[in-house]
Parts: sequence; C-alpha cells; structure tokens
Amino acid sequence: MKQIAIVIASCLILYSCGGGGSSDTPINTPDIPTEQPITLPLVNDYALISTDDLLSQVNEQLSGLAIDDFLDEAYLIINEREIENSISDGLFDSINTEAPELTNISDEFNRQSGALFDHILTLLQGFEQSTFSPQQQISFDVFSKDLTYQSQWVENLSYNYPATYGFWGWQGSTETFFTQAFTFNNLEQAQLFLTLLNQTQRRFQQIETLLDNRANDGIVEPHWTFSYSQSLVADVAALSPQETSYYQAFEEQLNALSNIDNAEKQTLLATLQATIEQKVLPAYQNLATKMSSLMAQAPDQIGFGQFEGGQEFYQFTLNYYTNSTLSAEDIHQLGLDELDRIHQEMRLLFSQLGYPANESLSQSFARVNSDAPLILAANVKETYEDLIAQAYLELPTLFNSLPEQEVIVVGGQSGGYYIAGSDDGSRPGAFYANTVNNQPYTTMPTLAYHEAVPGHHLQIALANELDLPIFRRKAHFTSYIEGWGLYAERLAKDANWYSQDVYGDLGRLQFEAMRAARLVVDTGIHHYGWSVSQANDFHVENVGFDGSISRYSVWPGQAVAYTIGMLKILALREQAEVALGELYDIKTFHDVVLNNGAIPLDVLEDVVNHYITDTLARND
Repeated sequence: MKQIAIVIASCLILYSCGGGGSSDTPINTPDIPTEQPITLPLVNDYALISTDDLLSQVNEQLSGLAIDDFLDEAYLIINEREIENSISDGLFDSINTEAPELTNISDEFNRQSGALFDHILTLLQGFEQSTFSPQQQISFDVFSKDLTYQSQWVENLSYNYPATYGFWGWQGSTETFFTQAFTFNNLEQAQLFLTLLNQTQRRFQQIETLLDNRANDGIVEPHWTFSYSQSLVADVAALSPQETSYYQAFEEQLNALSNIDNAEKQTLLATLQATIEQKVLPAYQNLATKMSSLMAQAPDQIGFGQFEGGQEFYQFTLNYYTNSTLSAEDIHQLGLDELDRIHQEMRLLFSQLGYPANESLSQSFARVNSDAPLILAANVKETYEDLIAQAYLELPTLFNSLPEQEVIVVGGQSGGYYIAGSDDGSRPGAFYANTVNNQPYTTMPTLAYHEAVPGHHLQIALANELDLPIFRRKAHFTSYIEGWGLYAERLAKDANWYSQDVYGDLGRLQFEAMRAARLVVDTGIHHYGWSVSQANDFHVENVGFDGSISRYSVWPGQAVAYTIGMLKILALREQAEVALGELYDIKTFHDVVLNNGAIPLDVLEDVVNHYITDTLARND
C-alpha cells in the first residue's frame, strides 16, 4: 500500500471511498451478547511467490501488447498487489474474494515489488518511442518516471519510521483505511471488511518486524515523536471494542444500509466485536510493548541526516517530492527568498489596517484574528459551504471544464484535508473541516480554495473523469497535486476574490508563508541538523504560529513540494502569457495543465512548451 499523502491543515488523502444507502432506524448495540465465544478464521503467514516465477508470469501477461494495452495491463499487475487500493477506489469487482488479504508490507514483499518495477520498466523501454502519439509519449514519460521513483523507494527501505504517529505510520494508515477509506454498500462487502480486519494482528506483527529491521540497520525514530507514537498505540490498546474507531466506523456504515436485515446486522456486529477483542486490541498492545522495548535506542536528535546514508536518502526525497534536482541548499535559500517576498506583502496589508510596523508576525496576526470575524463552531460547516458555493460561481471565468462530481463539507473533530470521491460517483469528494471549535475567519477562505475548488477537488475529480489510461487518472505526483492546491490559493488572489477581504488575504499570505517556511525548516531539520526548538522558533518568527515540526521530522521532503509546485505552475503561466501575448487565454492554459492528470513537473513543462509552440504555429 503506497504511503498516503496527507497533510493536516491543507492536505489531501488519496483514498477514494465507495458510498452507502440509508436507513431511518439505527441499531444501538453498546454490547453484543453472545451465546458462546465466536471462533474467528485462522490467518496464515503470507505465501510469497518466487520472484522468478512472478517475473515469468509478467512476461506472459505483457508479451506482444501494444503500448496502450501494455500500460493498462502493467498498471493492473502492480495495483493487484495492493488490495487496499481497489477497495478505496470502490472497485470491489476487481477483488479476488475467495482469499482476500491485506497488503503484505514486509521488506521481502517490497523488495520483490522493486524487482517487478525494474522489470516492467525494462520492458517499457523496449518500445520504439518514435512511433508514439503525443499522448502515448506523455503516458510513457509518466509511467517511466513513476516506476523509477517506486524502485528507488525500495532501495531506501531502511529509511522510515514504521510505527510513527498518525497516518504516516503503518498502524495509523491501517486505521485510516478501515475507518475512512473502506466504505461498504452490501452484506458481501461488509463481510470483506471483517475478513480483512481479522488480519490486523498479522499486519501489526509485520510492523514489529519492520521496527526490528530498522533498529538492526541503526534507524530508530527519535525519542521526541517515538514516545508520543507509542502512547497513542497504548491508548488504543486500553479501549473497549465499542470505543475504537474501527467499531464506530463499521457500525455507522452498517446503520446506514437498508439492504441488510437487522438479524444479519446483529451477527456482523457480534463478529466485529469479537475481532476487535481477539485480534485488534491485542495487536495494539503487542505493538505498544515492542515500541517500549526500543525506546532506549531512540535518539534525542531529530532529522534523517544523523543516520549513516541519511543525507543521501534526504536528497532523494527532495528529488522525488519536487520532481527536480534542486539541492537542499538551493531549497533552503529559495524558502528564505520566498519568505522575504511574502513578508513584504503582509506588511503592506498590516499598514492598511493601521497596525504598528514594529510588531512581530505573531503579534500582528493576533490582531488580525481578533479583528476578523470569529466563526462559531456551529456555523463553521455552513461558512465553508458558502465559500465553496461562491467559488463555483466564479469558476467559469477561469476554467473551460469543471468536474461533474460534487464536493461536500464533512464536519468533525479533525479537519483541513480532502478525501477524493469514489470512481463510480456514489461517494462525492469530501473536504473535512474541524467543526468542534470556533474558528477565526482569517484562513477559512484559502483553506476552502485549496482543498475544494479550485484546488484539490477540481483537479482530482476532473482527472478521474478524463479519457486517459487509468494509471494517468490515478497518478500521484506530490509537487503537481499540492502545487496545484497552493496555486489555487494564489489564483483566487489573482482573480480578485480578496479585493474586499483584507483579513482573508492576510490568512492566504500566512498560509503561503507556512509553505515557504517548510522549505527552510525541512532542510534545516534533515540537512543542517536543526533541533526542535530551532525549527519551531524559525517557524514562529516567520509565520506567526508554531510549526508542524513533528510532521516534518518524520516525513522528510514532502512538505517542500507545495511551494516548488506552485512556483513552477506560476512560472509556466507567465511564460505562456509572455510568449502568446493576445493569443493567451487563462482558461485554455488551465486546460493544458489539468487535462493530462497529475504529471511530473518536467513533463508538465514539456506539455506547456508544446502548447505554446502549437498555438503560435496555428496562428502564424
């Protein structure tokens, strides 16, 4: 299962979930009595086919195929190794329900996957590119680069923290899969949920093995986050079955279905409770114990640069997430330069509001949040809905094509992220917003534009509706996707959406400063060896609030992708405007950027250059 791309406060979750029916009569079952203990199916160890046999099968499947068929089939071969992908896309028909298994996350499986990526890449490079159509060439470039990156990740298997907190660790991404990505519509799918949940103990045993493997390689998560991660695992282990998110998510979905009778629902809930009692909670307890046993080896310093080979690994993550060859030093300086620009724009707006020029950013933004409207928790969801609805009214002036799939706002205890809708459209795209606490209005507009429209929802939902090969519709290149999200924030400014909203514009600039500061903080942590306090002090001074230092410390390189991607799209837009003059049309430019799905930035540059050349040639 590929690492989920998630960012709290402006983030994207690439899971896409199926939808469900509805029922007016929920079942309240705080404790399911049973006549006798439920015996759960045994879960055997994974049986891994030999790599030679796997590659031989691949040769047979791909032999003699034309390029389009080759790309489709190769994608399916890779995707079939990760059942979570198909389920989160709602593609239940593609799943072998006779013996479904959670994805094998062992090092052995991943090394075999690396051999598979290399083998398919070799076969792909055997095609004669001179015969390709322009779209085939883009597909070739995108798939080649993706295979190369995936293979390189396998080469760096040791450099990760398998049990870190949140969705960056395997226990967190496993929970996210079951509680947010796995949406079932009928009895068979609900039973599949329970079958896979029964395998949680095996999954967690693999996490323990990964922890040992990393420790043997000299890599243990720093104590600062590792102790926190361990406490979260221990907290889950202490819950009753009904208190777990697994139980609550399953029960909520089950209550919403009218195509399963009440007797069958009771049976499913009884099995669920037994599974959590016998498999899930013991798995959490064992993992908490394993993490405690490794705590003494956890270093005090943060950053991957402290480990042998860590500097080289960090440079790889920068190359991967930015689709560039920028060095850590280049990215660090770029962040400082961007912050200088953003601070100048902030000071102009502070001056308009009459704020003292000698205040710190924290002091000035405290004034902003005090002076701007405070949105009560009960009104947060409605406010976001209004912002998105107003944005939709403006989109036709900027875009020729809009996605058919709608986006909804989902309120809850956490927020600031987007989850893509299902392939069949039964579940819309969803922007999750914190509706528990009162919210300063200041950053709400830019967050809505980033996560919904014209940001993530517009780009991802539109990509999924394009007439492109499936791997192009599903491709994830962080600098493109998050770069587009940040570009969407800037586009709102360029389109004068903030012309009567100084507070919202300052919120936009504060978020842009946060993304620019990440270039400095991320490289500071992993390349220059900054401490937690160094990193946070810099963030507070340059953004105005505490930074997500823990996130940057456990997920190296990813946070720099936002600004790098935005700057590339802006540079390409300016290039097109200058080159085309009166022929330039922003709606056509956005078609060019969006209508190929998510692609690497260097491929995007080629696409835009072809657009400019072709436009000039047609009007010569």
